[in-house]
Amino acid sequence: MKKLFFLLIAANGALSAIAQAPDTTKKYTDDALPRWVFDINLMGGVLTHDITTTNPVLNYTNALNSSGISGLKFENGVSYGGNAQVGFFFDRKSHWGIGTGIMYKMQTGDVTMDKYKTEYQSTDADGNIFRQIITAGSPIKEELRITNISIPVLLKYKHRFTKRVGISADAGFVYNAMLKNEYTTNGKFDYEAIYKHVTTGGNTVTVYDNAATPGNTSLLVTRNHYAATNPNGNVNDYFTTQRINGYNVGLGVEPTNKKGDVSYVQSSVGFLFQPSFSYYLSDRVALNIGGYFMYQVFTHAANGARLTDKVGEYNSFLNNVTTTNATSYGGNLGLRFYFSKFSDRDKDGVPNRFDKCPYVPGLPQFEGCPDTDGDGIPDSQDSCADVPGLKHLNGCPDSDGDGIPNYDDACPYQAGPAKFMGCPDTDGDDIPDSEDKCPNEAGPVSNDGCPIPPPPPPPLPPPAPIREHDMTEPILFEIGKAKISEESYPILAEAIMELNTHENAYIMIEGHTDITGGNAINDALSFRRANAVRKYLIDMGANPKHMVAVGHGSRTPIADNNTAEGRAKNRRVIMSLKHR
Repeated sequence: MKKLFFLLIAANGALSAIAQAPDTTKKYTDDALPRWVFDINLMGGVLTHDITTTNPVLNYTNALNSSGISGLKFENGVSYGGNAQVGFFFDRKSHWGIGTGIMYKMQTGDVTMDKYKTEYQSTDADGNIFRQIITAGSPIKEELRITNISIPVLLKYKHRFTKRVGISADAGFVYNAMLKNEYTTNGKFDYEAIYKHVTTGGNTVTVYDNAATPGNTSLLVTRNHYAATNPNGNVNDYFTTQRINGYNVGLGVEPTNKKGDVSYVQSSVGFLFQPSFSYYLSDRVALNIGGYFMYQVFTHAANGARLTDKVGEYNSFLNNVTTTNATSYGGNLGLRFYFSKFSDRDKDGVPNRFDKCPYVPGLPQFEGCPDTDGDGIPDSQDSCADVPGLKHLNGCPDSDGDGIPNYDDACPYQAGPAKFMGCPDTDGDDIPDSEDKCPNEAGPVSNDGCPIPPPPPPPLPPPAPIREHDMTEPILFEIGKAKISEESYPILAEAIMELNTHENAYIMIEGHTDITGGNAINDALSFRRANAVRKYLIDMGANPKHMVAVGHGSRTPIADNNTAEGRAKNRRVIMSLKHR
């Protein structure tokens, strides 16, 4: 029995080890199934009883021959029946649960007492004390039909590791509600009597003769005494006659009532272990095939009843039982029904059996998996699950639209080519702006991306010194006229050259006369002479804005007007070059 018990434990452990193989199909895991179950199991197997009784001899007054009664043996035990349970699987993976229900078993077996002989003090109907001898001619057997009702309170385990195959195991306490034993006996008994008479005070009375060998008695109604004194007589007729005469005697007497029942009504607790192989007919129904081991302890208050006393009377020797340790084990065939809603652990509206992410709330279109950033790509396929992104970039963003995801883009907010990790090259010189000291002008790497400046031009000759020109040689005119004398043309050519050389230069043209004529005439004449020079210079290409003509009349002579030579010098135009 112990070997079978440990074998069942080992078998269940082996199935559990197989069940550890990873399941790649989420819809077939245990937490995809409904959590409430209803189990119906049919059970059949072997039954054994280990029986403890009180000493039956103690039930008889002044009993002799205490070794004449043997103990009880239980044989040929068979157990069959079933149980119905309601269970709930409570852990996250829906492997562990609790369950309770009712178990009903019909059991059979034989209880045998190999020998039975007792001698004790008894009193007959007339009040006479005598020695009663009761002997069973053969082993006494009671065929039992046992009704066993109990309430299991179990820890339940299941593991589904493919669509069809799994394991299940129940283990826990069994509250023993009732054990009723209905018996049928085959017992036959010899009832013999010994009356010892003594005289006391002139009166003859009977007393109990408890000697090992009966002494001189008045009456021995025993098989051996009759055979010794009446070798040719009919002992059965003799005993029948004596019973008619009122003596409690008889040979091979069967009980008047061979049937009865004894119930063990005191509550007690047992143990049940029930491993099974599960075959899933669907997600709602599983077939369980396995074994069971049940151990129960029943206690009984012995009532001290005598197995038999009067002829034809019988009381089951189960009345003297104090404890019965019942063990049953065998096979189990059951059906499990999943009757609640399919489990939805994350409460996202997608049952676990269809939920690829059963422990995280998700969306139906993604089979229960989440899309945290709401970009239409489930987190399981989204490399950037917390930031909206693009499908062709596995859900990662490309802020600058250069085709490089932000996590690989060194410049995520400026478009640039992949060869520069997404950073721009504004001037197209193959140097990224981050390394280009002149990002807006193309240049070689050797000059940090800046253009190489052209070689400097040859140095310019030093500018002509800026000087004030005083053209002291006068431009001469005829008396009373504003016509330039030809001998003054070289001076005018020099004036033009000076104006063209110095952009900021201008010529002051000052006209003078001698004292011939009055002041009014001389003033006008001096201005005409200065203006004649100015016109000549303009005609030769000089800028009129760079010339100023004024007339001084005869007020600033440079020679003596009293001589012809002096007056000729005073008839002049003087030019001077000035700078602004």
